[in-house]
Amino acid sequence: MKFTKMHALGNDFLVIDGISQEIELESEWVRFAGDRHRGIGFDQLLHIKTSNDDSADFELAIYNSDGNSAKQCGNGTLCVARYVREQKLSSDSTIAFKTLGGLVKATVQSADADGGTKVRAELGIPTTEPSVVPFVAESPQLEYEIHLGIDSTPTIRIIPVGMGNPHAVVFISEACEVDFQAVSDAIQTHERFPDSVNVEFVHILDRGLVRLRVFERGVGETMACGTGACAAVAAARLAGQVDSGVSVHQVGGTVSVDWPEVDQPISLTASTTRVFDGEIQFD
Repeated sequence: MKFTKMHALGNDFLVIDGISQEIELESEWVRFAGDRHRGIGFDQLLHIKTSNDDSADFELAIYNSDGNSAKQCGNGTLCVARYVREQKLSSDSTIAFKTLGGLVKATVQSADADGGTKVRAELGIPTTEPSVVPFVAESPQLEYEIHLGIDSTPTIRIIPVGMGNPHAVVFISEACEVDFQAVSDAIQTHERFPDSVNVEFVHILDRGLVRLRVFERGVGETMACGTGACAAVAAARLAGQVDSGVSVHQVGGTVSVDWPEVDQPISLTASTTRVFDGEIQFD
């Protein structure tokens, strides 16, 4: 099996071309390959397939490193768009992918000064509707207080956001003392998130710049997360704290998020890097 390792701002992926080669993946093997000590290591595995939907150029199956399926992956969409262009699987600049989280489109733009390739992706319209996120709530509202049951942070205020996958956005200040791992673990296992959740801690610097830390379900803290960046901006804009265009600084670098109107798709632009190509020989 041939594969390619890619990343967007350190959010790394194992990309598998299921068009040119016939591959069937099992969760146990995905967990093995995702192990950074005994396998290849990645945040997500991206399996490109032929689409049976006329609205999509390809189907994209996404797996977290724990072997479980994921519905959406923003940075992964950027990387596979570049991949299918470079592999000549498509000659189009804009490519549509069918995912479990819905249809997403990505446009390959240009090479940047660091040798990467910038790609812009439309990731759908963010939602705060509890049943869609999903989040258990008696009535819809923007922000909720939930009880975590840990000594350091007994309760916390969150904004649940659906991006094809679930997110819990937490606003923090620079002086805020938070045990990020403990709080994210408590949120991800909370009964009000039946499918678990990706957790974003957001520090708003000004109306066009935020700082972000992301803890992905089934992965842990990552250097960057595309849908997490979009969820953070969506929550901040709905709360009236940022404008329509925002730079999101993460551990791996900075991405641009644009949400022109709340009833329109949100978009993500970042640089993608092709790290190496490899081949796995199965017994």
